[in-house]
Amino acid sequence: MISLNNKLREIFAQPTSVYARPIARRIVLGLAFFLLFMIILSSDFISEKVSFEVGQVSDRDVIAPRTVAYVDLIKTKKFEDEVLASVANVYDLDIAVITKAEESISMIFSEARMATSNKTLESTEQKIEKLQKVLPVPLPNSVIQGLIALDEKAMANAEEQSKAILRKFFQRGIRDDDLDIARKHIVIETEEMGLGKTTETVVAGIGQALLRPTLILNVRETDKRKQSAMASIEPVRETVKKGQVMVRRGDFVTAEQIHAMEELGLSKGHVNEMRIFGLAIFVLTTMLIILGYMYKFAYPIYENDLYLVLLGLIMLVTLLLGKAAHYYSDFSAPIAAGALLVAILIDTRLGLVISIALSLLFGIIVEHDLRAVSTVLIGSLIGVYSVSKMAHGYSLTRTGIWIAGINFLVIASTGFIEQLNNSQILMQGVQGVLSGIGASVITTGLLPYLENAFNITTPLKLLDLAQPNHPLLQRLLLDAPGTYHHSVLVGNLAETAAGSIDADPVTVRVGAYYHDIGKIKRPYFFVENQVVNENPHDKIAPSLSTLIVTSHIKDGVDLCRDYKLPQVIVDIVQQHHGTMLVSYFYKRATENEHSECIIEADFRYEGPRPQSKEAALIMLADACEAAVRSIGKPNVNRIEATVRKIIRERLHDGQLDECNVTLKDLNVIGDVFIRVLSSMFHTRIEYPETLKELERRKTKNGSSNKQCSGKDDSNTSNGADSDCSTK
Repeated sequence: MISLNNKLREIFAQPTSVYARPIARRIVLGLAFFLLFMIILSSDFISEKVSFEVGQVSDRDVIAPRTVAYVDLIKTKKFEDEVLASVANVYDLDIAVITKAEESISMIFSEARMATSNKTLESTEQKIEKLQKVLPVPLPNSVIQGLIALDEKAMANAEEQSKAILRKFFQRGIRDDDLDIARKHIVIETEEMGLGKTTETVVAGIGQALLRPTLILNVRETDKRKQSAMASIEPVRETVKKGQVMVRRGDFVTAEQIHAMEELGLSKGHVNEMRIFGLAIFVLTTMLIILGYMYKFAYPIYENDLYLVLLGLIMLVTLLLGKAAHYYSDFSAPIAAGALLVAILIDTRLGLVISIALSLLFGIIVEHDLRAVSTVLIGSLIGVYSVSKMAHGYSLTRTGIWIAGINFLVIASTGFIEQLNNSQILMQGVQGVLSGIGASVITTGLLPYLENAFNITTPLKLLDLAQPNHPLLQRLLLDAPGTYHHSVLVGNLAETAAGSIDADPVTVRVGAYYHDIGKIKRPYFFVENQVVNENPHDKIAPSLSTLIVTSHIKDGVDLCRDYKLPQVIVDIVQQHHGTMLVSYFYKRATENEHSECIIEADFRYEGPRPQSKEAALIMLADACEAAVRSIGKPNVNRIEATVRKIIRERLHDGQLDECNVTLKDLNVIGDVFIRVLSSMFHTRIEYPETLKELERRKTKNGSSNKQCSGKDDSNTSNGADSDCSTK
């Protein structure tokens, strides 16, 4: 079965495909994940729709799915109308109206006097007709008849009273809408003056005819005041809380309720495009920040399409888990699982960035609840910190406990800030604890599937390979015990130095265990596995010996692939000798006849040279351990000279040119190797001759009951202290 890794490589490797261009692949991947993120995060925006009309009886309870604040347009319009109605109109007093009215009164009575004194007009009808033509304002016939009927004294009195009553009303101020009422009041007040019926008719009629508005509307000033009042009006805002019943079953639906449902996107035919647009901008910005970080600070991840697919899948799964948990409780969402998976499978620093990004996107799901966002953010960061110390592996169980504890503290502290009751804080804290444990369980469950699908090697996987019961290590122990012991010592030596040069200690240790695994095919051609003094290389040509010795690289690579070991281990096996010269057999070959036909390249390993710090470290540890072991009487000076020489030879031979090991790193590696090897191969205490002779005699005489317990000559030959040496 072809793994997902291989399938993706086949797709992306098509030369005629659009995916052959890296930028095109990333654009396609980015758009695909962008759409998937939008679908997950906007699902609440397109929830179940309802259709109501104003006055309709609701057939259901409508509950707000989230908290939203909006401007109530209906209430705002009503409030604006009330404010505008409360603004008084501005009027200007027209003084010219009073002067003109008095002039008109004088003219009326003057014409009336002339008409009454005119002897040519004999009948009353003629006088009325004559006055109608010359009067400045039209008057009713009854008023004109009254004027003609008045004598000189009464007419003078009527003229004076007409001016007085008009002056009185004009001084009060008359507006257009007050004109009809003022005319009625003139009649009433004239009757109260007791002037007589004819005079009252004349005064009231003239007053009604000449009454005009004295207050003229100042349109400009009035509009200015209304605009000022409108500018001071704040829109009426309403807030609907999540879970609030907006419309109850059996109630009449109002316009305000329909507007609130439209704001929440619950009304059929109404989609809040601005919310979708804002969400798209937010998601796109978050994705660009992640890509920008990888481009700037983690470019190998940015240019690896498999890592990008894995990263997108982890974020999708995490958001789906957060979405599902949201319907139960925001504090139970296992968002930290996404950060843990990224930190373990891809990169620890990227895990920190993803922690922030997932927390921001989760904020959309929880309607920007700061407590929920703070909880998942801090919990995710703590989880990443917990799995970042991988020198000796990590424990997801311990990580889950850390996240659970931090979640409880964050929830409790923010709950106290918001002054929630203790029972509510305790319940939410328990949910946070379950979230932390759930994140650990989910990470543990998904980790092996993602490892195999994307062919990623994690520290846990490497630690499993380092177990002594691994089938390949068991074969090495049984078929090549000397090589097994050598590999363990190389692992200890290289792992000690790895931490000092920023190399991965777990990779170094496991790589050292398997670096000579190819020797199990022909173990007795290697000196550490030869238990007798006979060396098979003495009977064959140096060129053949070189071929046999160098073939353990290819044999090791084949065995690693047969047992499906990770590529990082295969690389170490393939690179740990680089292109070094097999100097012993090359020297033997040059000492024979026809040495001029010897080609040095035929006596070198095929390589490649070490491409990583880990492979270089194992190359140096392998050579130093073997060289120091061959020293007759090792001491600190001899060990130091040997180690410095080997490192210098590898450096001058160009074996370290293709890895990122610096001269400073080499100096540190040498110091560590010298310290460790000096403690491993320290000078042994020799037995005095008398004690050796005594031991020999006791053994010869069979005095087994008097022999030193637990020690023998074999230990002595290895330089180990015995009980006898202390007597």
